[in-house]
Amino acid sequence: MSRPGPIRAETAVVAAFVTEEPLDHARAVTAVQDERTGAVVSFSGVIRDHDGGRAVTSLDYTCHPGADRAIQDVAHRVAEEFPGVRIWAAHRVGHLRVGDSALEAAVAAAHRKLAFAACDALVDRIKTEVPIWKEQLFADGSTEWVGLDA
Repeated sequence: MSRPGPIRAETAVVAAFVTEEPLDHARAVTAVQDERTGAVVSFSGVIRDHDGGRAVTSLDYTCHPGADRAIQDVAHRVAEEFPGVRIWAAHRVGHLRVGDSALEAAVAAAHRKLAFAACDALVDRIKTEVPIWKEQLFADGSTEWVGLDA
């Protein structure tokens, strides 16, 4: 019986994009699975109702026109650094309410430690390298920009 070979580089990044559409966690997880998958690690970045002791009502995400290309570049670099993974990543822009998902990432691999390490690196790099900024809207009517240095 022959063993399946390593995941080909051209299929390592299943998807990586920026969108105004709501994100679907199940879609991300399902997209990375195949017969070689022994582990899927996922991350959902969900809008919470507080930050720094202040009540948050919603967030507005804005991105640079090159953000779509930047998230793709990040995903491809992570796939190269962690051979054998399959990646799906998306970041939402626009107006998001508490409970909405702003970031969905899923990484599949044959083994859990590889999937965990790759997913951790993927999320960290998306948050620091993709030019997306958020404006938090607080219950008292004030606002605050976050991530302008990315």
